[in-house]
Amino acid sequence: MEHIIKFFKALKENKGRLFVMVLSAIVFLFVLFPFDDLSDLISSQVAKMTNNSVYVTFDRLKMSLIPQPGVEMEQVYIESISTPALTAKELTITPSIPGLIQQKPYGSVSAKGLLKGDVDVSMGKGTRSDNGVERQRIEVSAKKVALNDVRELANLPILLKGQLNLETTALADLTFQEQPDVEVNLTINQFELPPSNVNTPMGPLTLPELKLSSVELKGRLAAGRFVIESGTIGKPGDELQGTVKGDIGIMIVNRGGRFGQQIGAYNFEIDLRAKKSFQDKATLFLTFIDGYKTPTADGAQYKFKLTATNPMMPPSFGAVR
Repeated sequence: MEHIIKFFKALKENKGRLFVMVLSAIVFLFVLFPFDDLSDLISSQVAKMTNNSVYVTFDRLKMSLIPQPGVEMEQVYIESISTPALTAKELTITPSIPGLIQQKPYGSVSAKGLLKGDVDVSMGKGTRSDNGVERQRIEVSAKKVALNDVRELANLPILLKGQLNLETTALADLTFQEQPDVEVNLTINQFELPPSNVNTPMGPLTLPELKLSSVELKGRLAAGRFVIESGTIGKPGDELQGTVKGDIGIMIVNRGGRFGQQIGAYNFEIDLRAKKSFQDKATLFLTFIDGYKTPTADGAQYKFKLTATNPMMPPSFGAVR
């Protein structure tokens, strides 16, 4: 007991010196330590852990303590054998302390300048599924992302332009033993589709030029089906505007550690209003739905249903009841 009392007495008498020691250690670790020299080491370790499939380089690395401990990298370049190269002006990784204790990948990642926009991703503990499977809560926020860069990343066959904003929350088992629950709220401003040709189950299809003030989509993915709760195409004044609702099968599959999607049957109800100027340049495209046309003062309204058992089969057109 006497030794314990002497120990705390010594701490009290030397608290000034101890404070200076701790402060000096923090200053050295977070300010003076040459983190920039770790760039080559980190790049080599990432390449090693991914079997040389991912390469990461950056210009500057620094540690942050406030408001949470984290790592910040500047001018980040990421190259992968499976996707186009990605760059970000600033990448901040903030691990979760409880996650580190539980050995879980909890925390947040913030990327400024990624896909010419800002992207924030966070992961934490989620509720278990009805079958008792452990799930993680994943939140993604993307602001002012270049749609053309997203198109290149997704390897889409048609040109797309615009500025994408996305808010999504998911409850997912990271091994995908069960299908995730995902809430999606997406907006594309200044959407542009240049004239292009695309292969479809019905053969090559010529798409006319299309410019829209915005495209808005709100929906939910659950039990392997994505339900469009509300979809708005264009605004008053655009050459084309309308609404869409319905659902499509989307299953996330795990193929030996590689994840992909399996698209299934779909059923959409579409209501479009086209101005005469759009009708003139989209004559061939509109012939597929000409039987569901109702003339209007400045063009026509097209109200129809689009269904198919899978995306490789030609769709069926029908009247909306």
